[in-house]
Amino acid sequence: MLQRFFLLFLVLYASDSWAFTKIFEDSVQVSSIIQKAIAAAPSHDKSYANYQAETFIQNSGKWTRIPNVWKSLLVNEGVEEGLTYQSESFVKFSVNNYNDYLFDYQAIRNNYKAEGRPDKFVNPNFYKSILGTGAISPISPKAFNYYDFQLLSITEKDGVNIFRIRVSPKRHNDEKVFSGEFSITDKDFSIQDIDLKVRNYAVDYHFQIQYTQHLKQWFPQIIRIKTSGSLMGFDGEYQYLAKVWNYQELSVEQSEKIKRPSEENFEEIVNVQERNFEVQQFKQVMSAMGANLRNQWSDANIASGLKRYDKIEVSNEADKRVNGFWNNIKNDADFQVFTPDLPISGKNKNTLPPQPDEFSTYRQANQKFGIGSVLFSRSYFWGSTHRGYYPYEIYYKAPLLDFNFNTVEGFVHNTGAIFRYRKNRYDWWEIDPTWRYSYTQNRSMGMVKIRWKTQKEDFSISGGKFVSQYNVDTPIAFDLNSLATLLLKKNNVKIYEKEFVNISFNDRFSNTLGIKSSLEWARRYPLENTTDYNWVNYGAVSYSPNFPVNQEIGASQFKTNDAVIASFQLNYRPFLKKQYRNNIRTVDFASSPLITFKYRGAIPQLFNSQMDFHTIELGITHNFPLSVNTNFNYIAQAGTFLSAKNMTFADYKHFNGNNNMVSIGDAVTTHRLVGFYDNYVWGASKKLIDQYYYSTNGAYIDVMTMVGLRKFALTQLPQIRRLGLREEFFVNYLYTANNKIHNLEFGYGIDGLARILRVEAVFNYNSLGIPLPNNTFKNTQFAIRLSLNSRVRGGVTPEW
Repeated sequence: MLQRFFLLFLVLYASDSWAFTKIFEDSVQVSSIIQKAIAAAPSHDKSYANYQAETFIQNSGKWTRIPNVWKSLLVNEGVEEGLTYQSESFVKFSVNNYNDYLFDYQAIRNNYKAEGRPDKFVNPNFYKSILGTGAISPISPKAFNYYDFQLLSITEKDGVNIFRIRVSPKRHNDEKVFSGEFSITDKDFSIQDIDLKVRNYAVDYHFQIQYTQHLKQWFPQIIRIKTSGSLMGFDGEYQYLAKVWNYQELSVEQSEKIKRPSEENFEEIVNVQERNFEVQQFKQVMSAMGANLRNQWSDANIASGLKRYDKIEVSNEADKRVNGFWNNIKNDADFQVFTPDLPISGKNKNTLPPQPDEFSTYRQANQKFGIGSVLFSRSYFWGSTHRGYYPYEIYYKAPLLDFNFNTVEGFVHNTGAIFRYRKNRYDWWEIDPTWRYSYTQNRSMGMVKIRWKTQKEDFSISGGKFVSQYNVDTPIAFDLNSLATLLLKKNNVKIYEKEFVNISFNDRFSNTLGIKSSLEWARRYPLENTTDYNWVNYGAVSYSPNFPVNQEIGASQFKTNDAVIASFQLNYRPFLKKQYRNNIRTVDFASSPLITFKYRGAIPQLFNSQMDFHTIELGITHNFPLSVNTNFNYIAQAGTFLSAKNMTFADYKHFNGNNNMVSIGDAVTTHRLVGFYDNYVWGASKKLIDQYYYSTNGAYIDVMTMVGLRKFALTQLPQIRRLGLREEFFVNYLYTANNKIHNLEFGYGIDGLARILRVEAVFNYNSLGIPLPNNTFKNTQFAIRLSLNSRVRGGVTPEW
């Protein structure tokens, strides 16, 4: 019995030893293979040049889920759940040794009745260490820090050994790192095929690439990229498919045809176009999966810093090709069947007129007049459509959408209509009259603005009689203030009235350098509360006066005065990465910090101006990755008043902040508990300090920082990360020199709850003391805040 047991032990030990030895040997071998592939990657990367080829490209996108509240509206816009939106292109292209491309598009078409546009050739280059949205290549020099490798098989093809390797992320890190399989040859350690997946926030990417050998180098033959993602209840899928053939070496003569022009011959697109919010919302997912795929995952995306140049030529017959032509070049089972007429259930696609441009909708351009035309703001277009726009537009500003309440005017509304004439997409002039009426006071006022805007310049003259908040740079939203006032008796908005004439001129010389300037004469009138009306007598307290309480001057009342105020701002982005397409130069704004210099001052005695002050400020802001899963954001400002001989509280420096439980705003641009100004503030707490308490007319330093982590504590769990959550740490600091106040706050937050919410725990310390309702002070406070997600954006993209 003992002998049998001993014999069995020897057999099992030998078996385990052999298995362990085999695993160890495979591990050593695959490590050696990857190390050699890493060493060979730069030379393979350089060899991706000096060739020409032909390719057929098909893009297809589909909404797999649209929230019910949007379905009936979007059907009339030509957007419907389950339909496949397609575009196809056939192009001959060539690339020289300087990363200059020439694309000659022979055929283009789509099935959603939009202007035909060439599909971009996307060729992810896994020989680069970082690609796409910041993902780490499996053959990056840092690969062993992020990946585990397993040798699956060794096969022979044409006398060359092919290593099949499985790659998986270390530490269950599934953000911006790949998982799947790929093959490498043992001859030159070049990639032969790829089947890899990666996730970036709420978007999943699946890359399947097959390579073919040409001139001793393996080039892509089939490129298939599938993406899927979701945002705010919208789910979508997107697929890019390209087949490349007829690779040939590029001759010297052919290379000269795509020579890059000199830098001064390129034009920059510097306009930030205004977008309709509802259109932006339902197009945002497909844009992330489509446009971002094309722009970020190309072999030389703009973030890589490689100054790629694309020269685009489109044949006159490109959008007139018949089915026989398409069938001859597309004859491949890999491609989906093209559906020329999208079968929309709401109405036949052919009955939908062309969209006027990418920023408006079918309904906007063609909706018939009805009760909704009176209740809701909308645009009316007319005239002969040009390339992507109508020449004439009237935008009606409905009073229902700008109806609010404040303790000075009571219930009040704004209404008006903008008449706009476009010479081209980014060149127009407009006249914008606005009428403001107080129902409580039965009183009207108004203003008119005349504006001329081009690709780079923006000039306007405005004037009239209107109300203004004390801080025009970061005003509190009137609509949210209405709810806070009526429900919680938190009347945060403080206003005064002014008769004014304003001239402003902004000029973007380029995406690197720009200026903003204005000159205004104003007669400013103080205003007081006129009503104590409320819906809920919250706390049984009175409304706060319309004159804010300030730590430096106490009460902020002022007398009627005249002021001539000039302002100037210089904006500079020194390190922008650039790319080139035909004669257009585009930039990556995230690649450089924004440096600003601001001057604001009052000119005494000019037009009887009684004000006399001058202030300057230097600021810097940037958002950049610290690692694969970590981003760092900061805003820093330092300024001083050169003189403050005569000024009102409206002329003070006000800080962007938020001392409320529920708010809307960018997470990094607001102080949480220091009660300054916020873009949007909804007051839901009585215990925190007032919005204007730390405004100053002396020197100051204002710093706000935030670190966003995709993998920290809760987000260690893959299930949590898949929900799109991000953990945040923030530290904010403010110093005002007049009373030597130091204010520090720090906290922790979770961003992305239910896709749109952010919750934060905030601790605040103030060296002077924080005022309490009973006229006492304390140095510290703590609060839990609920806000809208810092990644939710509506309306207009920030100008700079």
